[in-house]
Amino acid sequence: MSRRVKEMLKENNELEQQLSDEGKKVLTDIVVYLRGVPVSMYEQEKVRRDITQMLIDGEKRGSAARDVIGEDYREFCDSIVEEIPHMGGKEKALVLIRDTLPALIVLLVIWCAGRLAEVLAGVLPSFNCPVTLGNLLGGILLLAGAEGLITLLTKYAFANSRSFNKKWAAILVIVFIAAVCVNYLLTYKVFSIHLGAGAVLTLAIFAVYRMIDSRVD
Repeated sequence: MSRRVKEMLKENNELEQQLSDEGKKVLTDIVVYLRGVPVSMYEQEKVRRDITQMLIDGEKRGSAARDVIGEDYREFCDSIVEEIPHMGGKEKALVLIRDTLPALIVLLVIWCAGRLAEVLAGVLPSFNCPVTLGNLLGGILLLAGAEGLITLLTKYAFANSRSFNKKWAAILVIVFIAAVCVNYLLTYKVFSIHLGAGAVLTLAIFAVYRMIDSRVD
């Protein structure tokens, strides 16, 4: 993220400490919901700062969060977001790429570590490691599942029912199991890559992530 976003994040985190535990819980739900709206993180943090100050002022008067911003937190957030400039197509694409790359990097690190262990154990004869159809489809499934879960968590940030939590937890488990099964069952080799090249690729993707992250609010 850009320097100004980092500075505002730090300021907002410090400001949040003035809230009561209940106020922090309400603010957390609001921030989670804001992370899913199509506005830049800088604009989200500006909204977060204003809402935090509203809640702090309300608590000083002895007012609860619902007395300050109303019963419907989602409607309150939507009314604010409507007044904020939304991201354009290019910025949305960059943010999507930026948010997806960390998960991809983690998957690549896990794959490299697994192949290295197989080489050291003698399972693979050399550092030229096969990439299977299961590796690719399982990785795609995990990335899509993670992105979908984040979208649902932000969209339903104010849903507190146990049934809701259990439902999406079950979906996450099913996606994970399906990805693992696909990874191990589809053993058709698509191509091979040297483990060193895999490590270099991982570092290159990390560099791209840092570059995009430093330029996107």
